Amino acid sequence: MTRLARLALLACVTSLATQAQAYRPGFDLTVIPVQASAEFEVVQEHAAGPRQVWCAAAEHGRDVLRLPTATRLYIARGRAPSELAGGRMTVRFSPTPVAPVAPPQDSPYTISLRDVGFSLSIGHARSYCDDRIEDLFDRF
Repeated sequence: MTRLARLALLACVTSLATQAQAYRPGFDLTVIPVQASAEFEVVQEHAAGPRQVWCAAAEHGRDVLRLPTATRLYIARGRAPSELAGGRMTVRFSPTPVAPVAPPQDSPYTISLRDVGFSLSIGHARSYCDDRIEDLFDRF
């Protein structure tokens, strides 16, 4: 087997392994757990903005990590290319405070994807999930 063929095979296997562990919460965004920690990355795709990314993080915290809604999620690494998602733009979240810790933000006016330490409670971040269009149709 040529070196190029081996590299292609390795890339496919690595990609499949990452996808097998990924979780797809609200807004169909991919969430990738960081090995050996409670941290995880939300892949910013489908033109998702801060509300959608925080919704995905909150659903992962609630549904996968089984955290209470009062638990705060912190930005552990602001929006940047990911090593876990092949260079795609992600935001890394942690359920434990990370330095520098910003004051808690429960304001509906500004939502950061860049500021390390910025946090929202899972309950607050879940409120951004109400923007999903399919939720609107379920009400009728």
